[in-house]
Amino acid sequence: MTERGEKREDPERRTAIRRSTNRDERYERLVELAPDGILIHDGEQIVVANAAAVRLVGADHRDQLIGRPIDAFFHPPYLRAVEEQLVRSGDQAGLVPPVRDVLCRLDGSEIEVEVTAIPFVDRGRASAHLVVRDITERLAAQAAARQAEEFLQQAQKMEAVGALAGGVAHEVNNMMSVVLGFGTFLLRDPAMPEARLPDVRQIMKAADRAAVVTGELLAFSRRAFHKPKVLDLNALVREVEPVVRRLLGEGRQLTVALGGPCRVWVDRGQLEQVVVNLALNARHAMPSGGTLTITTAEAALEGGVSGYAGVSIPDGRYGLIAVRDTGVGMDAATQARIFEPFFTTKPAGEGTGLGLAAVYGIMEQNKGYIVVASAPGRGTTFRLYLPLSPDATVSERMEEPPPSAAGTPAGVTLLVVEDEPAVRAVVVRSLEGGGFHVLQASDGAMALQVVDREGRPDLVLTDLMMPGIGGTELARRLKARWPDLSILYMSGYSAEDLRRQGAADPECVTIQKPLRPESLLRSVNAALAARTSK
Repeated sequence: MTERGEKREDPERRTAIRRSTNRDERYERLVELAPDGILIHDGEQIVVANAAAVRLVGADHRDQLIGRPIDAFFHPPYLRAVEEQLVRSGDQAGLVPPVRDVLCRLDGSEIEVEVTAIPFVDRGRASAHLVVRDITERLAAQAAARQAEEFLQQAQKMEAVGALAGGVAHEVNNMMSVVLGFGTFLLRDPAMPEARLPDVRQIMKAADRAAVVTGELLAFSRRAFHKPKVLDLNALVREVEPVVRRLLGEGRQLTVALGGPCRVWVDRGQLEQVVVNLALNARHAMPSGGTLTITTAEAALEGGVSGYAGVSIPDGRYGLIAVRDTGVGMDAATQARIFEPFFTTKPAGEGTGLGLAAVYGIMEQNKGYIVVASAPGRGTTFRLYLPLSPDATVSERMEEPPPSAAGTPAGVTLLVVEDEPAVRAVVVRSLEGGGFHVLQASDGAMALQVVDREGRPDLVLTDLMMPGIGGTELARRLKARWPDLSILYMSGYSAEDLRRQGAADPECVTIQKPLRPESLLRSVNAALAARTSK
């Protein structure tokens, strides 16, 4: 029973109110727990801000947002876009397409965000429900992906150019063997008119220069002759220091700061070439004078240090050479191309654009890393990280043996196998001039026919890369008959590259092209002397 005059409450109305209240509470809870920032503004001020929005703007509590104009955080404010959407479509539930914007935080900093605006009318006023998503990490990931793709494209380009450069250098070395060989024959010819000798010397000089250029191409392509060994980093810098001082010339100073003892595993000649090339680069970068500083140290790297072209340098300890100049520096576009062959900032005729390309290839071949730091007007620093521990499995004997004390043995027969006729003619003529009896073949198959007909030679001198039966396969077949047969190889590639192609065994001794008659004779005599001393 109810008291008189008291109205009886409708149970259905009570249930409806309770459901409405529950819906409002659920909505408010969902808004509050949303991972993205949510702001609602009525055209004049912010009326709702969830916890994520408070965090995004760097506030301590939501009162720092409520009642403030939306354009205090965004520029331009989003009400204009919402009003345009409402006027255009009249659809209160329509979405204004998400847009990128910058959110101004309370401390003055800014972050990249994506804003989705949901227009609606509240009490006759155009309002907007804004969903604000922090996209800083997404943009960073996209930038990293783009950079990785650029690095990959750069690495693929460098690899392709390196393969081309190596192939070109190999072919040019064959041609230079011919030029240097026949040039030597002309200089030795007593019938050569004296007035013509300067011309021949100029030809030889140009051929030597071409050999230097092909050497730099081979260095860039990681196909140069490579003889790594343990050496003292400080001792090497001290030895090359006088050369660097002369190269810098007047008005440029050299400072050398050597760290503690540091032993690295590297090709001595190649590392000297790296330091000299960087010094030449520094000289060009300091036309009005400056200071070049070379420092050494044993360095520990950790935390994902990146080298040139985004190469990740493994954590560990390295031998470090830092070469820093006070020159004009480089912008980012120039830095991206400095190790490309034939790219140069020097005037026409003042450089080949191969110096830094050779540095890049040498460091790659020696399993080292390069870090470049530069900015316009602030100089340039090259940091070279070299392996400390030798790899005992690497054996390089790609070198000319020292001259033999013994003379040419009498009655010695040599077999020359070379597929390039002009190169073969130079080799045969040089050896015959040294007193040897020489047999010759244009490929491995013909060489087998020659030994079948003529018998065992005292030494075989063969090119490694030939069509059909290559030098390594020829050597295998000949040694199956005569295990103690002496074999010398000729090539313009490094032993490492030849082994990678399956064209050489680890114990081969290879004479480097371009060939010169004098060095060819020294190598053959030394090989024969080593055979007789066993």
